[in-house]
Order: sequence, then structure tokens, then C-alpha cells
Amino acid sequence: MELPLQIIVKKLSDLGERKAIRLISNILSRGDEAVGIGDDCAALDFGEEYLLISTDMISKKTHVPEIMTPWQIGWFVVAINLSDIAAKGGKPLGLVLSLGLPGDTSDSFLEELTRGANVCATTYDTSIIGGDTKENPSVTICGTVFGTVKKDEFMSRKGTKPGDIVAITGTLGKAGAGYYAIQSNIENDEILKGLLEPKPRINEGITLAREKVVSSCMDISDGLSSSLYQLQELNNVGFEIEKEKIPLSRMLLKLAREDENLDVYKYCLHFGGDYELLLTIPPSEFEKMQRSVEKTGSHLTNIGQVTKGNEVCIIDGSVKKILPNEGYEHFR
Repeated sequence: MELPLQIIVKKLSDLGERKAIRLISNILSRGDEAVGIGDDCAALDFGEEYLLISTDMISKKTHVPEIMTPWQIGWFVVAINLSDIAAKGGKPLGLVLSLGLPGDTSDSFLEELTRGANVCATTYDTSIIGGDTKENPSVTICGTVFGTVKKDEFMSRKGTKPGDIVAITGTLGKAGAGYYAIQSNIENDEILKGLLEPKPRINEGITLAREKVVSSCMDISDGLSSSLYQLQELNNVGFEIEKEKIPLSRMLLKLAREDENLDVYKYCLHFGGDYELLLTIPPSEFEKMQRSVEKTGSHLTNIGQVTKGNEVCIIDGSVKKILPNEGYEHFR
């Protein structure tokens, strides 16, 4: 007796966002792009430069806490798009925004959302140059950003080598602190800004790119652990991160002093939403790069090194163990 053929259908919740992207990439035909799917931005040949293009979407369910104002929604969607340009060392040219809004949305909501988006764009010397509006059951906004970078300054996700220093800009745990504050009903605008008003590292990215020594770079949108695993897969290398070297958000440390049960490393390693830059640099170049970044008003911290193996480890005192990949991933 023949058994019926079973067709196994996997859901996106089984795949996760990154496997879904690989599925899409395997189907699409490759064009003339220099860099395509798999990096922070696509890069098209643009004479002596690359034209950078990236898009990022937010929805009410996954990105917009009830406490978030329309102004902050506008700032947020622009900031996260600009962060992709920053990770490649690019200068933004402009953005287009597509707004999907319910029909009963107030005109004041639309005005404030637009003001927030405009302030973020102009803060980083660019502008909103167009877009689209459509009726949608819930707030869904998609941004597309354009930028340029000199070809020899483009910072790819690929290229890291064993022995390179692993470094990050700024501090981690700002967004996690904001999330913790919301969950704990803590009203503190300064803490909440870390989650609701991220700052794309445009100036830092341009500064790093000009030195032409960064071997790989990406922004930390889904958490440090997730970002390290993405670089590990692309470059076939490993990482050893020193826990005590990770620069922690001042606001996260403040909350930890008030709640001894708060695990700061859960938020700085796995929560995401900080939009700092994660990069690898040859050891001989690190101090020079550190001084360059300090001139932007930010800072660069050495948190570990690239290794020959393919394990992502964290060193806590004398103990070395595998760092779990617990960063945020859509559909999961």
C-alpha cells in the first residue's frame, strides 16, 4: 500500500527572518549591484562612489509602544534607516517614506509624525524627499534611504580576519533600559529616549570609513550576540568577547542600582535597538581609530578579538563559554 505524499510546509515562524531572507535571495536574479542582499545596504556602481540604498519598515505591533509619541515614531523610522548608511561609512542623500495609516488617524498625529521625521533627517544633514501614503488597518511605515560613499571607503560586513580587534561605538543597553522602564512603569524621559529616539552613528561611520582600515562593520540593531553570529557566518571566523570590557549604558547601570535583580548583560548582549556600530580593526590601527572617533564626540571601545575557530565566546573573568545567540529576530 502506498502512503500519501506528505508536503511539509514551514511557516515563517519556523524559519525566522534571516532564513527567510536567504530564501528570497536564492530566488532573485542578481543585477549589476556591487553589494546586494546580506549587507546593511545595497551598493550600486556610481562612478568613483557607490550609491547606497537601504529600506527599513516599522509597524505598530512590533516597534511602537503605547507610550511612543507620533513625533518619536517619525524620528525612529528615519533614524533606523540612516543607521544602515552609517554602518557603510556613507553620507545620506535623502529618504522617502511610505505611510500606511488607518482612516481614523488624526491630522495632528500625521503632523507630529512628519515633524519628528523631518527633525531627525535635518539633524543628520539630509531630508525627506518623497514617499507615499495609503490607508492601512494599523500604523505601518517604510523608509528607504539613499547615500553615497567612496568605493575605497565602503565598510562591508565581509573582510574580518583572525587577530582583528572587535570594537563598538558608544554604549550598549540604552534601548534595553528604555524597555525595562516601560515594563516597570518608570517615567523617566531620559531613559526612554534610549529606546524611542535612537541616534544613528553617521558622523562616526564617516570618520571610521575615511581611515580605510576597518575590515568589517555593521550596525547593532538586533543585539550584540545576534550581530556577532551574523559576522561569524559571513566571514567563517570566531569571536572572543571580554564581558568586563563591554561599555554599559549609564541609564542601564542607574536602573541596576535600584533593582539588584536586573541583569544588565541580558539587555546589552541580546536586546538590540542601540544602533551602535560593531566593527573589526587590525590591532595596529585601533588607537588611531579610537582618537578619530573621539573627535566626533563619541568613543570606540575594544571588547575582544576575532579568532580562527567558528565559535562565538564570551570571557567572564577566568571562565570562557559560548555566547548564546539570543538577539531579536522577526517572526520568532
